[in-house]
Amino acid sequence: MIFIAFLLLFALFCVLSVKCKLYELEYNPLNKAHNALIFVCAGVGLVISCVIFYLLFKENIAYPFEKGVTGYNAYEQLFDALMKKQLYIDYKPSAELMAMENPYDADLRTELGVSYLWDRAFFDGRFYSYFGIAPIILIYFPFYFITHSIPSAQTVCFIMSAVSVPVITALTVKAQTAFMKKVNLPLLLMSILAVQAGSLVFMVQSSADMYYTAVQSGILFLALFLLFSVCAYSAQGVSKKCVYFALSGVSLAFLAMSRPNLLVYFLLAVPIYLNTLLDKSFTPGKKLEQVMSFAVPVALGAVFVMWYNYARFGSVTDFGANYQMTVHDVSEYSFAFSLFIPSLYYYFIELPGFTADFPYLEIDFVNVARSFGYNGYIYLTSTVGAMSFPAVLGCATAPSVLWGEKNRVKQGFVWLAIFTSVFLAFFDTCFAGVNIRYLADIMLVVILLSSLLLCDFTQNVLSGRAAKATGFIISSALLILSFAVGLLLIFNNERDYILKLFLEGNG
Repeated sequence: MIFIAFLLLFALFCVLSVKCKLYELEYNPLNKAHNALIFVCAGVGLVISCVIFYLLFKENIAYPFEKGVTGYNAYEQLFDALMKKQLYIDYKPSAELMAMENPYDADLRTELGVSYLWDRAFFDGRFYSYFGIAPIILIYFPFYFITHSIPSAQTVCFIMSAVSVPVITALTVKAQTAFMKKVNLPLLLMSILAVQAGSLVFMVQSSADMYYTAVQSGILFLALFLLFSVCAYSAQGVSKKCVYFALSGVSLAFLAMSRPNLLVYFLLAVPIYLNTLLDKSFTPGKKLEQVMSFAVPVALGAVFVMWYNYARFGSVTDFGANYQMTVHDVSEYSFAFSLFIPSLYYYFIELPGFTADFPYLEIDFVNVARSFGYNGYIYLTSTVGAMSFPAVLGCATAPSVLWGEKNRVKQGFVWLAIFTSVFLAFFDTCFAGVNIRYLADIMLVVILLSSLLLCDFTQNVLSGRAAKATGFIISSALLILSFAVGLLLIFNNERDYILKLFLEGNG
């Protein structure tokens, strides 16, 4: 019945689209009604975040801790360490662990029955959290000083999700207005919803724990970095550009303190920086102002990150990932070109199964080693690929959209977005594994790019009423379905917290 109702509603939408010529309705940034609709889309995302928070609400944590430090997650343990004016977790390693020649050998630890802190960095006789410090600085400490308690992982992820939604909304609007000659209003509104859900920000929030806190922080600061970079590109006047460049620099610094592997997306802004340096309308002094406005916060952030790394692990570039006490010796991970094709398949092509029962999607466990003959170790769980979101098909229009395009910044942004997403999927496969959580590393960029190309193709490449109307209907279907998939993944994911609540309630 749900599918039939959906098809009938979409059929009605198609009829109204043709009759009312929605495919010709252009977005006007000065139109208050148009902007009000954008705010409504942001409001929809915020409502979703609030509902998730309500369903998964957990009480804040009393501090000082009421039980041993082992009963808390890595962020809470790091907060406790910093409150005690130290960088290492307040936990004494066992003598058996200290005596091991290779304490990172998971099989040997199990064989010897050695006790240790799971998935923390063990270095020079101490345990550390290798998770980024950004949430501690921006959420844990302010929250503690206001409430005298520590926020639960659900609260932390909700705060970042609630901030991410309007940021992603603004990013979607800015990207389309900056890189498209004409923007279709209905497609823009559907793009906002598709990018919100397709970025996996809701799925990540619904899976809140220490692992997903890191991912949520990465999504937020990547979205901020891209937003301020695009704003700097489209802003008029040196002063405004300098402000946006400075904000993008701050966002990049916090991105490094959230999820360092996402720093590869710095490349997306390179065409914007080059455009500034090559712009003949700016004097050398004005160019220097813009360069410094970005460089100074980045340099300050880099100095802090390098100090933080050196103080813990004796190297300015060591984030501690190689010292993880987890399922395998992480120092053995390396680039393996035999994993390139598997990374493309599992991060982009792998589709979910479908079922008649809610939430209609089945996320299968993957086995790269068996399927592709790889003999090394890869961390594997269930996942889906980016093409599970139908709007990603918009990437196929890239050649036609960019054919003859004179906007070199747009060209660079699009091709670098494709390159960095593919590279990061390969990197994550080699150094992390295959997991739907890791899919979130690429989805914001992939779904943002896809919706941009799809809308650009429909609005600015297709010609003739029949072609535009057909393209509009197909694009609408792809964007709406992408939004729907993103919502269904709130229920069916790695954790299934909300789905379990409903099953228990029905039981």
